[in-house]
Amino acid sequence: MAKEIRFEDRIIVVDSENHQLGEWTRTSEGCFSVIIDGQSLKVEAIEGPDESGAMTVKVGGVLREVTVLDERALLLDKMGMNTSDSGADLQLCAPMPGKVLSVLVKAGQDVKVGDSLLVLEAMKMENVIKSAVDGTIEDVNAKAGLAVEKGELLVAFKG
Repeated sequence: MAKEIRFEDRIIVVDSENHQLGEWTRTSEGCFSVIIDGQSLKVEAIEGPDESGAMTVKVGGVLREVTVLDERALLLDKMGMNTSDSGADLQLCAPMPGKVLSVLVKAGQDVKVGDSLLVLEAMKMENVIKSAVDGTIEDVNAKAGLAVEKGELLVAFKG
């Protein structure tokens, strides 16, 4: 299963089934020898990844915060459901056209990153939409049974 590791302005692809893809070689559990910009570096997993894919790694002795996207996260990213840089975003909009099957939150409710907010049916698949931020729900525009268009406001968070 291929994964992407994103940090700064770089995207690095890793094939976790073969433990090697291009310039990646697994040396031990959580450790890789990687060639980045023509330079061989040791990459060591320190902490994570958490539910959002955030992870701390040590690259060549330097700690870095990276985002790891598995195949599902890459698919959601391609469908416009990327939440990796939505920490300051206080609005959850429909990532695609679909039908709201159920709303799992209400105004005034506190939520944490990864909490389920609603279920959206799109392309005959049920997608559980989760919170990308810790906060309090200000307003819920989504209603069970209603069709929504891509970009339509579903849930607003207090600022």
